[in-house]
Amino acid sequence: MITPTVAGQEEAQLYEELRHAIDEFEEGEQRQIVLSRMIRQLKFAKWRKDRMRKVDTYCHKIKPATLWIILTTGALVPVLLFTMFIWVSLWVE
Repeated sequence: MITPTVAGQEEAQLYEELRHAIDEFEEGEQRQIVLSRMIRQLKFAKWRKDRMRKVDTYCHKIKPATLWIILTTGALVPVLLFTMFIWVSLWVE
């Protein structure tokens, strides 16, 4: 998981790159392309930081019994699907 400090550092780095891109390129099409790419990266970083914050709060609230149920279900689903595949294969023959 991403910690808030790492996400904040990444966002700060992206803002610094954006500032550098603004200074580096003169007005024109190349500048617009670079700026739009940087803005998309910033929006994605912000979205990911908000999303990871939601996941972190959910993970901190989860109880051990719920965690065991999730892990058991995840482990048994492939076994169940494979068993169904074998049964259907035998039935089709």
